[in-house]
Amino acid sequence: MVAELGFILLIFAFVLSAIHLFFSTRVCFINFSEDNFFILRKINFSICLLLIASFLFLIISYVLSDFSVLNIYNNSHTNKPLLYKVSGTWGNHEGSLLMWLAFLGGYGFFLTLYTKNNNKKFTAKVFFTSNIVNIGFIGFTIFTSNPFLRISPIPEEGKGLNPVLQDPGLAFHPPLLYLGYVGLTIPFAYSIAALLEGKIDRKWANEIRPWILISWIFLTLGITLGSFWAYYELGWGGWWFWDPVENVSLLPWLLLTALLHSNRVTEKRDNLKSWTILLSIIAFSLTLLGTFIVRSGLLTSVHAFASDPARGIYILSFLFLITGASLILYVIKYDKIESDEKLNLLSKEGGLLLNNVFLCASTVTILLGTLWPLFVEVITGKDISVGAPYFNLVFLPIILPAIFVSGVIININWKRNTVENLLKKLNKAIIIFVFLIGVILFLLEGPIIFFIGIILSIWLLISIINDFYEKIRTKKSISDIKLSKAFSIPISTYGMYLAHFGLAVFILGVAISDSKKLYYEGVMKEKEIVKVEKFKIQLKEIIEKKEKNWISQTGNFSVEGFKKNISMFAERRLYLDTGMPSTEAAIYRNFFSHLYIVMGQEQPLNSGKRIVRIYFNPFIILIWSGAFLMAFGGLISICDKKRNR
Repeated sequence: MVAELGFILLIFAFVLSAIHLFFSTRVCFINFSEDNFFILRKINFSICLLLIASFLFLIISYVLSDFSVLNIYNNSHTNKPLLYKVSGTWGNHEGSLLMWLAFLGGYGFFLTLYTKNNNKKFTAKVFFTSNIVNIGFIGFTIFTSNPFLRISPIPEEGKGLNPVLQDPGLAFHPPLLYLGYVGLTIPFAYSIAALLEGKIDRKWANEIRPWILISWIFLTLGITLGSFWAYYELGWGGWWFWDPVENVSLLPWLLLTALLHSNRVTEKRDNLKSWTILLSIIAFSLTLLGTFIVRSGLLTSVHAFASDPARGIYILSFLFLITGASLILYVIKYDKIESDEKLNLLSKEGGLLLNNVFLCASTVTILLGTLWPLFVEVITGKDISVGAPYFNLVFLPIILPAIFVSGVIININWKRNTVENLLKKLNKAIIIFVFLIGVILFLLEGPIIFFIGIILSIWLLISIINDFYEKIRTKKSISDIKLSKAFSIPISTYGMYLAHFGLAVFILGVAISDSKKLYYEGVMKEKEIVKVEKFKIQLKEIIEKKEKNWISQTGNFSVEGFKKNISMFAERRLYLDTGMPSTEAAIYRNFFSHLYIVMGQEQPLNSGKRIVRIYFNPFIILIWSGAFLMAFGGLISICDKKRNR
């Protein structure tokens, strides 16, 4: 009965969305009145609540282990802990789509509250656009991906969840990622509404800013947790592998970062308005493209959900419809939205535009590398792959200058600057920077990418300190500093500082970890010892045990090389409900660095020998710490109430 209620609520939401579309079309383009707008808000509230409630009913069905529902039969089991029953709700195609709809409902609910006192004609157009997205995804869920579909006869037990998804990371990574994806709907709706109005100003940029930041924060956290989950759960030993589905999450993040900077120019200088609109349209379109890639079966990945071409055709058609109509409207309205004011390249807005160019170019390189195998397969029938060498070759030379430019932008003024004034402001920072680089080059050694990463992270840090110093010192004397001025600096500026500091920490972690890591792969038997640099690692014994949901073989490894000898336990599990194996890596955390051991299957069988992979990843924790600092910086910026007003 619970499942039926969930499906009925979903149908009601679809019907109300159709009514809303008809009614909002009339309100927006034919006959606007405040009474009609009030009705529109009520319908919008109702749709949002129905979507959230439908998803809650699916969660309840999972908790009750209702195996009469096909989705639950395929992805759950009575032996699963409660956490994985709940998280299993979105660990599949149908359930994850319903979670997407629930988040659409949540964003729509807060949007309706947020716009209570806003321009009603404009808000009606925002509702009109967001509801088109609602209809598209609700229709996709009902007609191609019904999560409440019944089966008969009712099985006594379910098939269980994919073992790699039975992890606490699954409870947080997909929801955070989806909150980022779905959040892009609001900037997109605002942009289409602005095009329909033919008016974009600073007030519009100020209103859209929190929604961009919220989406950026969630997407940052989702990608970061996904990277960390794959690191310790999949046994890959690294933090990023240019997997196609990893790439499609990075694409909207890069454009969201560009959109944040572009919107800042629109908000501050009433410039780059058309560029801000275009970025919001393309960023949202990339989330639809990512949905198409993940759910069409075109790519094989541990992240991929579905392999139904019919579903892929639906999403692809929706993608072309939304993106095509938006771009046509953009072209028609372009002359009305762009200002005639010239942009001075030697200014903060000019620097932010240059940074946007780098970010967009890096997005294009990743998009081409991700889609190229699909084009080749369609045209020639050949199966090819594009891996890390391509992305490192074309992505790094574009993104590294963008990072360097970010340090300059922090210190540059709005509107007009001269080279002389800029050098005067940066002269002390440049002297300190050159001195530190000289010391590093003298004391350290490593590949070129190691030094580039160190240099960029130091440059960002010095740029932040220099700008803060300039803001709090007086005109009278360099040494005369008034700390009281620190309290007059906007909260959003501190958020910007922290986000860029997090970027510096992230780059430092990547530079050290990727350049100085150690790796061993080989076959070991019990009592055998291998040496990896300063570490002596012995496979002492294999321990076999049976748990409620799996049987396991655990390798007990003794490690010498730290201040004290340690024991590490790498596990290989076989899940009873699915018959699928999984790997549990042994990770020893020594401050910022990790020693990482993965034990594979017997090779050959019954030989007592195991395939073992050992990684030493120095300072790898800085990668995820830096990303979390970036997200926290965004959160601080949202809390700037003065700027939000």
